Amino acid sequence: MKTTYAYVYTNNFNPLDVSKNVLNRSGDFSNQGQFQLTAVLEADMKYDFVMTTSSPNITGKFSIQASGRSNIHFNRICSPSVIEIPYPDAVKSKYSLQLTTNSQTYSRDCRKSNYYYETIRMNVVETGYYALSSDSSMDIFDDSSIDIFDDSSIDTFGDIYKDDFNPMNPFENLLSQDYRACSSPDFKFIVYLHTDTKYILVVTTSSPNMTGNFSILTTGINTIILNRYGK
Repeated sequence: MKTTYAYVYTNNFNPLDVSKNVLNRSGDFSNQGQFQLTAVLEADMKYDFVMTTSSPNITGKFSIQASGRSNIHFNRICSPSVIEIPYPDAVKSKYSLQLTTNSQTYSRDCRKSNYYYETIRMNVVETGYYALSSDSSMDIFDDSSIDIFDDSSIDTFGDIYKDDFNPMNPFENLLSQDYRACSSPDFKFIVYLHTDTKYILVVTTSSPNMTGNFSILTTGINTIILNRYGK
């Protein structure tokens, strides 16, 4: 096997934002076939250990040995598999909507105003990991000339809220913020969702005064029922 890299994450590992929650990292930079990583770990805390290689498409066998004041129990987790969904029995849901000049507006970042947005109620049928992504075709609305022109590079943003969404305080009840997949202009999430919990997905744009069509695709172990949400 080529050079290996190891990472320890606190709470959880998000493959769409690999720099988040990193506690420590190490690698077999001298090509000795092994690495050593030292970290201070606390009891009753969740840690994710991630191992990978220096180049893509490299496979092989490896073993992990841990030593310290007490035992460490390793359990394999499969949450990242929902991102690309390699398994054939994945369940998908799709929901299409449109942002127009008649859509509601708010201040997404509490600095600039007039971001058009839509709220979508997410009803989770089965607890587990899910991937949510957007596909958009956005326009810029210019108040001065009343022109609308297409700009395919405009980004959509997504936020998930638990219990309720307050447009006057967009940081309240915020569960998960937009995770970007490489250079894609649209968003992609990987989240662990529970049944019997109220989730609100808010879809907006990277800049104010943008309108257009978009669709939301969910993939996971079961269907997520998506409905337009309004009080």
